Amino acid sequence: MKLLAGLALAVALVSQAAWAAPGRTVTEIQIPSGDGLQLKAVLNQPPGPGPFPTVITVHGGRGGRDFAFIRTLATPEGRSPSPTVEMLDRSNWAILSIGFRDGAILGDEEEDVIAALRYVKRNPSLDRSRVALLGGSHGGNLVLRTAIRTGDEAACVVAGAPWMTNPDLYLRGDFARPPLSDMRPASVQFMSSTRNALLAGLTARGLAGAKLDEVIQDKSIERNAADIRIPALFLISEGDIQVPARLVEPTIAAMRAAGRKVEVLKVKESGHGYYWGRAGDGLRIEAGPKTPEQLAEEEQGRAVIQAFLSKCLSR
Repeated sequence: MKLLAGLALAVALVSQAAWAAPGRTVTEIQIPSGDGLQLKAVLNQPPGPGPFPTVITVHGGRGGRDFAFIRTLATPEGRSPSPTVEMLDRSNWAILSIGFRDGAILGDEEEDVIAALRYVKRNPSLDRSRVALLGGSHGGNLVLRTAIRTGDEAACVVAGAPWMTNPDLYLRGDFARPPLSDMRPASVQFMSSTRNALLAGLTARGLAGAKLDEVIQDKSIERNAADIRIPALFLISEGDIQVPARLVEPTIAAMRAAGRKVEVLKVKESGHGYYWGRAGDGLRIEAGPKTPEQLAEEEQGRAVIQAFLSKCLSR
């Protein structure tokens, strides 16, 4: 109990996961962020004393999610199982799924992921030298921003279709000029409506004019790509309506120009969220059943993630 108190950890529930690999323990916890905000997190550990290599997973979409949602990226039990999480669950790695605050886009969200990374560093059952960051969409944005902020504290980072890697382009880009003019109409429509909502929210938080300029420069992954010093894997798709591959590729190019270690899987048919492999991710509900080609791309994505993490988390 003294150890748990020293970790500033509040345990809410310990349960044997019904569908997890034998012997694994799934624990709902709270982790304090840098400003003291209590963050929901779920830790899935293999049997044994450890210390275990750890994969920190970060969900997409809005923040402020409940434990039931956060569990979906820590364990294959429960609703909307992810084949990628099932793959992680079969490994000898711990999985820590972290929730992040709501309503702080281009704000302090990455502080919450940094808090999860620092929690792993303090937990003696987890291997502080072998920690990977894995996020998709909004979560992909946050794991890359965390990598920019934390140097080599993590061993590697995996970003699935990272959202808004260039906030200046996303919020102010001209839809009549490349690369935005090269996007499909559905992407333009999605991005336009998202942009309007984002700008309204940022303005309500007092971020406009020079203040917004400063935040855009600071939070731009593309602009700060050279500061991602750990190996990175990007998973993108030409078929992604929400985060078209062409919007992420300049960040990849900037990392390569800086001599950083970058691996990329770009597929052709899959929609947003293919790296998790779940039903209903992104705009899937409007796209109909997954095709054999899309299912094959998802399987390829899992194989690439597993190979990358195995290399990253080996001794």
